[in-house]
Amino acid sequence: MSAPLGGRRVLVTRPAGQADGLIRRLEAAGATVLHRPTLAIAPCDPESMIDGQCPDWLVFTSPNAVHHGLVHLPPAHCRSTSLAAVGPGTAASLRDAGRPVTVAPAAGGGADALLAEPAFDPGPGETVVIVRGRGGRRRLQSALLMQDVDLREMVVYERIKPADTLAVPREWQARRLDCTIVTSRTGLEHLLGMAEPGAIEWVRQGRLVTVSDRIAQAATAAGFDRPLVADGADDEAITRAVCAALQRENQ
Repeated sequence: MSAPLGGRRVLVTRPAGQADGLIRRLEAAGATVLHRPTLAIAPCDPESMIDGQCPDWLVFTSPNAVHHGLVHLPPAHCRSTSLAAVGPGTAASLRDAGRPVTVAPAAGGGADALLAEPAFDPGPGETVVIVRGRGGRRRLQSALLMQDVDLREMVVYERIKPADTLAVPREWQARRLDCTIVTSRTGLEHLLGMAEPGAIEWVRQGRLVTVSDRIAQAATAAGFDRPLVADGADDEAITRAVCAALQRENQ
């Protein structure tokens, strides 16, 4: 089918500046897209810096960690340090910045995916610095501490709510929404807080596509029916998941 999403209406909640590629893919598949960010990314100065001896590993937890973290590392600093990324999107951001990636999952992503990579093998006593955003899960940190590494963290950005309301146009609420895309648990929480009662019921009419079981479970608890988890957080994987979700709806 040349336009698998022809006539479909999709709400994208990714932050401004980080949704363009996804929107293009959805529109190329025939969808009409409404972009209403439920997250904004704000840089913050890390409380701890890398001083003196370079760490054995730098682990980047997201493309945002790359964008906001590398500015705190001089270009010629720590070239001997191994660089790890939690997913292919984060790895691509590192390569785009001219940094060689030692190890990253080829598909999917997240702490468990990185921990499953044989090449990610920090040993006891080695220094591992996790470059991340404020908050979030502690799965990676907990696993590394069990390996007796010298674990440190650099918090380089935080997620904030971009607006008080979702501001859905009247003409959109007058028609059924087919799908909403949410790519973080914080984004889901903000969506629920930004949407007025009529708007949240309108959002719940459609399928929800997300990128992890944890977010899907939170969405189910919030009243969304049968959230579908994409097999990756990249634009292509999310678009495939939207197509699959809406095709199943017709069966």
